[in-house]
Amino acid sequence: MADFPERTLRIGTRSSPLALAQTDTVIAALKEHQPDLKTEVVPVTTQADLWEGDLAQLGGKGLYTREIDQMLQRGDIDAAVHCVKDVPGDVPLPKGLIFAAYMKRPDVRDVLLFPEGSEHRTLADLPAGAVILSSAVRRKAQVLRARPDLKVVRVRGAVGTRLDKLDGKIKLDGVKK
Repeated sequence: MADFPERTLRIGTRSSPLALAQTDTVIAALKEHQPDLKTEVVPVTTQADLWEGDLAQLGGKGLYTREIDQMLQRGDIDAAVHCVKDVPGDVPLPKGLIFAAYMKRPDVRDVLLFPEGSEHRTLADLPAGAVILSSAVRRKAQVLRARPDLKVVRVRGAVGTRLDKLDGKIKLDGVKK
């Protein structure tokens, strides 16, 4: 394998803790093949990260990747790390961009979290009318198929923010407790 030139590989990614952790995983994998590789993470807070409303009002989930992709097209960064779920699958990639690699997919199962101290452990344990937080259309459909008596409320934000909402540290709009 040829050595990389003496320069730093600039990697653009979202500034969320999860995106930064995924980028660290990518960098570790690259360094397995090129131990002396110098990298610089370029975190970006995207329009989608700042928007509290429904993403469809702003143009859809592509807003998580658009600004980073534009940086890549301009040459401001050399590579981008995206979570595949944030990449629109119904439109072509931006001109000149390709998927150069995919990381091995981790466990694909969803997880149901309960507030600390809750007596509930499964979806079946929940009383009728209980509130489930999720922004995923697929998860909402799965929950309501199994338990049509539950209420699924859209929740957005980084993982830490969602956990704070679950634990009641952040108020949920439109949810009565």
